[in-house]
Amino acid sequence: MVRNRRKRVWLAVGVAAAVLVGACVALWLAAPGFFAAMYMRQTRQPIRLTADAVGSFPTEHHLDDVPWIATREWFCQSNSLAMIAAQHGIDEPTEHFCFLTGFTYGASHQPGRWDFLPYADPEAGFGVAAPYLGLVRRTYVTDDPSLYLEALRYYLSQGYPVRVALNGCMLPEMKPCADAHSEVLVGYDDAGLSYYETVFESQYLAPGEEGIWVSERTLLDAVANWSGAFSTPWRYAMTVFETASVERDLKPVWKRNSELLSGGSRFGPLQGVDAIEALAAKVEDDWAQLDLTNTDFGSLRCGIEAAAYTRHSNAAYLRATFSGETDVELAADLFDEAGGCYTVVLAGLDDGLAGPSEAEQVAKALRDAAALEREVGQIFLARGSE
Repeated sequence: MVRNRRKRVWLAVGVAAAVLVGACVALWLAAPGFFAAMYMRQTRQPIRLTADAVGSFPTEHHLDDVPWIATREWFCQSNSLAMIAAQHGIDEPTEHFCFLTGFTYGASHQPGRWDFLPYADPEAGFGVAAPYLGLVRRTYVTDDPSLYLEALRYYLSQGYPVRVALNGCMLPEMKPCADAHSEVLVGYDDAGLSYYETVFESQYLAPGEEGIWVSERTLLDAVANWSGAFSTPWRYAMTVFETASVERDLKPVWKRNSELLSGGSRFGPLQGVDAIEALAAKVEDDWAQLDLTNTDFGSLRCGIEAAAYTRHSNAAYLRATFSGETDVELAADLFDEAGGCYTVVLAGLDDGLAGPSEAEQVAKALRDAAALEREVGQIFLARGSE
């Protein structure tokens, strides 16, 4: 009897252990999704759309007070905000919105992959930048496609340009394409909507341009695809900006841009200098597997090319805006040097890595860029801590 009791005890212990292990595995598997959802809610502060919050609207409408701003460079997020700010009488270059959002003051790299993006999360950046423009960001979300389309039309009819994040590769007119992209909706009819493309030949067109028409189905699919790729807790999202009081103190912007450059993120892809240094290590270790045939947005070559022009762009903006401020001018010089390092990397990639020696040279240029950006981060941190 004692032996049977012992067997039952050990059986119970074994079952409990199995349950505990299973729970731990389940939590481990769910953790990335949990933290992604938590991050999305914290940075977007989403507002669930409800039918009673969406009023009536005419059959068609077009905004005639929004200029069409685009660049050849991948500044889609900043161009989106530039167009919305211009509607409110704010005439600033795209680089100003890059600075406020921190969009071109960061970097990301997914370990084990040949990708690199010299950008920071624009969705979070919109919330940070809005007060400095006398605006407040509202992110509306839903899983209901019909309600989403009604809300888009309603807000457009009320005079709001609507910014949407979507998979740009699903828009027929966008070539080359970016699967993480930003557009500004400016009108609609009974079958589709019109938007201003943010990336092609640089331009500033006066308000009133018709824009590019997209069907409801294509827009819904592109928005939902983006949401799925980034594991958002909703299928459809739209961003509008309402008027608010103006914030003047730039210390939070300096501090945040410092953090974006310096890395240290505990969750998600590697950020800032951590991403650059991890990419350098991958080039050294896996150079023989490097595939440069992929030139889409987000690919290694595209990312390094963007790193060169974003850093030079940041430098030019800082010099023009903070002229005579020694510390910021030094940061501009460092950004220019970092841009030069990325140009060296790009040349090495274009020539092809023939062996470990060339891979080491490219890796060194990446590490030099990381060191320079770390210095910029320290300068920004001092500004944000004054």
